[in-house]
Amino acid sequence: MNEQEIKLKVGNKIKDYRKSLKLTQQNLGDIIGINQRQVALIETGKSFPMLSTMVKLAEVFKCNVNDFFEFNPFLNCLDIKKQLLLIIDSCNKEQLEQIYSISKILIKK
Repeated sequence: MNEQEIKLKVGNKIKDYRKSLKLTQQNLGDIIGINQRQVALIETGKSFPMLSTMVKLAEVFKCNVNDFFEFNPFLNCLDIKKQLLLIIDSCNKEQLEQIYSISKILIKK
């Protein structure tokens, strides 16, 4: 993986985190102290955030800085939740009932 691919993957990860919190680029920029254009450049892989910015991003997203560099699927909770929601959204009533029954068995409270 080359430098540009890493920038793009990190940028996409930041974008996914931002969208999961329903923040605009402007909102996120205001929170971490950069402008909307800088957020856009980071998310598109045209720029790379400074370490201090990455620390602020991790605080906002309640994750670790190293999570931005984790590119394998299903390795963090946010990714797993997103994938589960996509699966659930595509299910019919019978499939949802099966998922619910299995979930109750797996997570006994």
